[in-house]
Amino acid sequence: MDTRHSRDKSGDRSSNVIAMNFDATYFFERGVRFLQRNELSKALRAFRKTVEYEPNNPVNYCNLAGVLSEMGDFQASNELLEHVLRELDPNMAECQFYLANNYANMGEYDTAEEYVLRYLDADPDGEYAEDAEEMLGVLMDEFGGGRVFEKWQEEKRQSDVVAATKDGRYFLENGQFEAAVEWLEQVIQKEPENYAAYNNLCLAYYYTGQHDKALAMADDVLYRQPDNIHALCNRAILIKHFGWADVLEAAAEPLRKVFPLHYDLAMKVGTTLGIIGYHADALAKFRRLLRFMTPPEPVLLHAAAAAAANSRQWAIAERYWSQLVRDIDYRAVGEYYLRRLAEARSAADVDWRVSYQLDLPVEAQLAEVKDKLKDDDLDAWRRDPLVRASLYWGLRHGNHETRRRVIRALAVVADSDAEKALRLFVGRNDIDATSRLHALVALKRINAQGTVHINVNGEWQEIQLEEVDSNIIFELNPNWRAVWERTEGWLEAHHLGRLIPEAKRLWLTYLYDMFLHVNRRIGKTDIWVAGLLYITLRYFGVPVVQRELAEEFKVAPSSIRKCSLRLEQILLSAGI
Repeated sequence: MDTRHSRDKSGDRSSNVIAMNFDATYFFERGVRFLQRNELSKALRAFRKTVEYEPNNPVNYCNLAGVLSEMGDFQASNELLEHVLRELDPNMAECQFYLANNYANMGEYDTAEEYVLRYLDADPDGEYAEDAEEMLGVLMDEFGGGRVFEKWQEEKRQSDVVAATKDGRYFLENGQFEAAVEWLEQVIQKEPENYAAYNNLCLAYYYTGQHDKALAMADDVLYRQPDNIHALCNRAILIKHFGWADVLEAAAEPLRKVFPLHYDLAMKVGTTLGIIGYHADALAKFRRLLRFMTPPEPVLLHAAAAAAANSRQWAIAERYWSQLVRDIDYRAVGEYYLRRLAEARSAADVDWRVSYQLDLPVEAQLAEVKDKLKDDDLDAWRRDPLVRASLYWGLRHGNHETRRRVIRALAVVADSDAEKALRLFVGRNDIDATSRLHALVALKRINAQGTVHINVNGEWQEIQLEEVDSNIIFELNPNWRAVWERTEGWLEAHHLGRLIPEAKRLWLTYLYDMFLHVNRRIGKTDIWVAGLLYITLRYFGVPVVQRELAEEFKVAPSSIRKCSLRLEQILLSAGI
């Protein structure tokens, strides 16, 4: 037996031995040196030691996975990376990028595409973002990819819609102001700290003419969050609307002092200052924002030009609109304002005011269209070509609200010319999805038949109007769908499934009639669920007590009675 080791260990010479501090850092440094010398086997052993010493450190696993990948053992590398995401740090986005590389090397291009998209979703401005975008391009262009990307885009669009719907932005941006009110009133009841919903409800009240409610909403937010910029902007606009000149200065002061770093918020502050008449201050905000925007956004260029023109700084306005003319999509707008600017300067027109909205000024035409839409004489509409021309003009050039009113008016007229106008409208490639949806609902309302072509995300699709499900109207308002889904669920739970088709027919009939009346709205969903159930059960011979339904849904019997009467009137007129 060799005893030299034990003697050395127990003898006096042991004092000359230098103790080695073996830890994860030591083996990490050794692993890096081996990698630099391309000694992969030694590097692998070193990085395995780092995992042994620090088994909960995700970086060690990533380093080890990297060596395995370099050695071509992509499967083992993937297992380590998935362990990190599953057990140690689900937010370590770079693991997604490493996985994408591994699967690409394994020839599994769809899986690689999926992981590179996961990385870009998790960390769009991350360390590997440019490499990930380049990899995505290669996977799509050279390896026939794109299927996963299309699915990802669709999911992202849907998630964006869900997020925008939750705080009401979706409805506001698409001109669905009544739907925004209905939705957001429920949101703030469930989420009393959702200030985005409060601010958007304030705007929805404003756009639907409920100005007192809008002001109360803005004051409520500012009571709890005195520095909430959205609420400060909303309140300033409402004070201007009410004509309270004595308090306008105080409302404008915090907006004049602040400059948000977020682009959208800075734009809102500048635009608000312009709307309430502080044009020079608005111009200062916009010019400061322009220093950070390369190239400048068209909407910002126009806003700066409008502020300059409204504060009589003609040369500055001319410079910004001249820049806008270079954008082919906004050339007509820029050229129009340059012509009007020249006229105003030559005539010294101090009363000329420019809207901060980037669009052709259509106030006069819109006013004419809105006046026509107030006239309920359908025969006059059919006889008067000028009325028709106004409607068609509003359909082509109006904003969301005007288009929606025109679409409903054409659904009321419901003759061949109106149908043709709606068919042409849904086929345009420059309209938003919500306007197209309104037009499709109008075509269903007038029982239009045959084929229409629509442009969705740059691709043309042919659809048969007969095959468009009547349920499409649910897409216009989440409350309409909610009423039906809860009604259907109640009938199923009470073993009355045979009445589901009848109840649905009743509800759709009511909604398609209500579609023609822009000022009608669905209030509390509980009332309408109870009302729809009551009228359905009564019509089809199922014993029902109004008071019991009221107790179950926690609503007043009188509310169910009013609701069921409204439903019954429409059903009787439809001959159901």
